[in-house]
Amino acid sequence: MPLDPEALAVAISFTAGCASIHALRRHADTVTLALSLLATGLASALGSLLAARNGLLLSDPVHSWGLVAAANL
Repeated sequence: MPLDPEALAVAISFTAGCASIHALRRHADTVTLALSLLATGLASALGSLLAARNGLLLSDPVHSWGLVAAANL
């Protein structure tokens, strides 16, 4: 079976994330804050990617009202 570098990178990232969460298990508030910030950043990046791919501009409120509403939550 050939070695897939992308799958290996994903596996290493996942293992490193699990190890860091395990190491910081006594600091649950810090881990929760860090994971919340990471999830928010990923959601923003995905939203920006989808908006750019579909040609939506944030300056046009008619087409981007969903993104603006999600950002105000």
